[in-house]
Amino acid sequence: MGDQNKPMRQLVLADGLKMFSINAYETRFVHREVFGRQCYFRHGIALRDGDFVFDVGANIGLSAVFFHREGRHIRIYAFEPCPPVFECLKANMELHGVDARLFECGLSGSRGQSDFTFYPRNTVLSGFHSHSQAERTTLKTYMVNSGFPPQRADRLLGSLFEEVTLSCQLRTLSEIIDEEQVTRIDLLKIDTEKSEMEVLAGIRAEHWDLIRQVAIEVHAEKGGLEIAQQLLTAHGFQVASEQDPLARGTALFYVFASRPQ
Repeated sequence: MGDQNKPMRQLVLADGLKMFSINAYETRFVHREVFGRQCYFRHGIALRDGDFVFDVGANIGLSAVFFHREGRHIRIYAFEPCPPVFECLKANMELHGVDARLFECGLSGSRGQSDFTFYPRNTVLSGFHSHSQAERTTLKTYMVNSGFPPQRADRLLGSLFEEVTLSCQLRTLSEIIDEEQVTRIDLLKIDTEKSEMEVLAGIRAEHWDLIRQVAIEVHAEKGGLEIAQQLLTAHGFQVASEQDPLARGTALFYVFASRPQ
């Protein structure tokens, strides 16, 4: 068992951004992806003043802070099922004055409870379908692609996958739309470590037209990439996909979808 109550500390990132963080190294990595590479803003994805964003798999809130800074009066609905990570998310939303509704739950095809594998030293790979060996292989590939010698990567990985099993709440996206009386979603961002298709399964037919843009991290195992692309195309989106160069050799891809102008 790991320590699920690992304390958060405030960290100053390379551009001066202050964030409460559970693990400094992963916060710096995600900051580079979200703020540096703008990994969710590819293939024409963008926000306008007053837009509504659903941030599914918000983690500690780096993506939410990024979206908040992209325009005036951005309204964010952020979802994070893991209690210690949710507390860090809440602290960061308060720190940056983000206009956010926070939900301590995951999204899925139906509501309920499910076991969640939490890695206190590696929160971004935690999830409802996480398996330490698979996540270890993925992270090692990222590290080697980044220039780490394989043996050094193995040494660094040694302590990152101590795990805690938590029981976390699941709800559906359409349930939230009904409850919050949401009239539009200008960006649906999903990064949920193998739960992305379940999140999409929780959108009822009548709610798809509310969604203008989608950015999803997709796991391509078992045809996941093609299934996501086909689903979004069937709902009227123009769809593109790409793989981060650092993810070369893994099953991780980004899928971007937007309504034709």
